[in-house]
Amino acid sequence: MSNKRVGFYVKNSFQVSHLRNLFNSTKNAQWVGKRVSSLKSFGISEKEPVATSTFFLRKMMEKQFDVIVSHAGPPGGVPLEDTYYVMVQYGYAKAVYNFGEWRKSADLILSYGTYAERKFAQFGASIAIGNPRFDDWSDHGFQTSSKLRISPLLDANLKTVVYAPTWGELSSIEEWLESIIDLSAQYNVLVKLHHNSIKDNAIRLQQLPPNVHILPGEDLFSLFCVADVLISDVSGAIFDALMCELPVVLVAPSGLSKRYGKKLNETSLEIAHRHELGTVVGENSDLKDAVCRAIVDKNSATAEWRKKLFRTDGSVSENFKKALNTLG
Repeated sequence: MSNKRVGFYVKNSFQVSHLRNLFNSTKNAQWVGKRVSSLKSFGISEKEPVATSTFFLRKMMEKQFDVIVSHAGPPGGVPLEDTYYVMVQYGYAKAVYNFGEWRKSADLILSYGTYAERKFAQFGASIAIGNPRFDDWSDHGFQTSSKLRISPLLDANLKTVVYAPTWGELSSIEEWLESIIDLSAQYNVLVKLHHNSIKDNAIRLQQLPPNVHILPGEDLFSLFCVADVLISDVSGAIFDALMCELPVVLVAPSGLSKRYGKKLNETSLEIAHRHELGTVVGENSDLKDAVCRAIVDKNSATAEWRKKLFRTDGSVSENFKKALNTLG
């Protein structure tokens, strides 16, 4: 695959951060998108190689690249004709969407682990390589630099809670944010918003307690380096915490089952196995006790779930390169 021209097609900043380790390990790779300005807004620097086309993106992909790597489907939603299209899993939450038929437009689907590999196999070839962010989490330098950057915000005498909700009608922000801010009497509270919640301006607060920090631009895995527990709802952050062996407390908007639809239903892992993934809280008044219990008991998902969901042997970037070599 060393002679192949590989493009990484991205549509937001999350995708860039999630694919960056794979990009950096791929010789002569280029970021691909519609506009240079958009790619810059996603966190891609001016020095990085890019390929763009506003109106003929699909044609450009097929003309300039042998392989396109992406989280998203190809432009137009149908397979590319002359270029391999490789999809990389980006989460386990909202299984109706993540394991949907749109995956059929890929020539190869790269998964986090054997559980997802079997799910994707119904749509085409699939190989488990691990979560690309596991290479960061396994890197002592990444953890050290993250702690050095974030720790000055924190009261060293307090444990730290990270709140990472999903966005839109499935988000817990409206009903739970106030109770989570109240935790600041006992904890450092770090709020990591979904990238779409940032666009939607989901939090409008004028004044915050000194132990609460809203950090929309901070990396979730960097926050995990200083965290003692994660609070989330139906976000993919649940499974990121599971991979990092961080205790999880689960909240949800009221009437969650009435909000099922094209992304989420009773078959999704975060619904069907909710009580196995963390401490489930139904009432705001129970949140403080649940957080304390999760931290003390290290209450998180079982080791069996982590083993099923994530491949954690060796370098994910190396696994990625080996997987691309199967394309010929």
